[in-house]
Amino acid sequence: MKSMIKKLLLIIAIPLILWGCAAKPLPDLIWPEPPDIPRIKYVKSFYGSEDVKESSVVKNIVLGSGAGYWIKKPMGIHVDDGGKIFVTDTAAADVYVLDPVNRTATSLSGMGVQSMSKPISVATDHYQGRIFISDSLNNRVRVVDKTGRLIADLQADEPFKMPSGVAVDNLYKKVYVSDTRHHNVKVFDLDTLKYLKTIGKRGKEDGEFNFPSHLAVDSKGFLYVSDTQNGRYQVFDNEGRFVRRVGEFGDAPGMFGRPKGIAVDSEGHVYVADAAFNVVEIFDDEGRFLMAFSGYGTDRGQTILPAGIAIDGNDYIYMVDSWSHRVEVFEYLGDKHKAREVAGIKSFPPEKPQGKK
Repeated sequence: MKSMIKKLLLIIAIPLILWGCAAKPLPDLIWPEPPDIPRIKYVKSFYGSEDVKESSVVKNIVLGSGAGYWIKKPMGIHVDDGGKIFVTDTAAADVYVLDPVNRTATSLSGMGVQSMSKPISVATDHYQGRIFISDSLNNRVRVVDKTGRLIADLQADEPFKMPSGVAVDNLYKKVYVSDTRHHNVKVFDLDTLKYLKTIGKRGKEDGEFNFPSHLAVDSKGFLYVSDTQNGRYQVFDNEGRFVRRVGEFGDAPGMFGRPKGIAVDSEGHVYVADAAFNVVEIFDDEGRFLMAFSGYGTDRGQTILPAGIAIDGNDYIYMVDSWSHRVEVFEYLGDKHKAREVAGIKSFPPEKPQGKK
């Protein structure tokens, strides 16, 4: 009887609490600042499973919130065709799967994937939904199906030595893995998972690497490699031929301190997260510097030690903020944003995905 009375009093008090705690809407965060035309807009942050699950303040107070997880030390990120966000967490030795479209959350360990020690990057393929996870401590790249069942470990011409970046080319059906301490990129067949060849070697010349890390593939099959300890990123065609290198060490716009995550939007712009300067730099498809956004701090839209970055088919940008244990979401205000405005779609995530590169 007493517990029922307490719940009744809570239900009566909740509207008053919510009314008293209601905060004014925060102003939009955009880059660049006026009077320039805005190109990037901050959307929201994810700190854990409860940020995507369907819940309410009333439900949580009366019934209690369900068990979930908080992101501890995120490193890599990937968004699949359906809008699921995969986040590698090196402290938890797990990969979280956040689904803001269907309002659910799980993890690969919760799906039965075992023996992950330090997952760095994650990627999926369009055709079968297979999940590729690089584990730098165990020196392997695991391939599991969408239910979490182990399919294989990728086998190259030599054992991996701290694999980090993973990217899937669905157009030319290839899988790329940056083999960081071997200073090269291994290439595998997407269908058979067989090793095909190696791109690069240690060095500073075109097509050579010094501790390569994160990878990305664009809609035309070009490979982008974050050449971290050379202070640049490099671009290769689908046959592994060198195309261009962009950037160098320095503190001027278009230069890098420690380039990490790399991604490409639907219009060909290249985004590079710099873990030293705590910004994301944007370049055009020819490597010309355009602008930067974010900056040092723990407030919304800011970052400390950014790592992985991913862009979905709607040109939403997902950046890992390692220090603040979160994933921040931004929006590129380009053609797809304008199409959403015309269609009257303003919420995140969009009601209907517009496709994925």
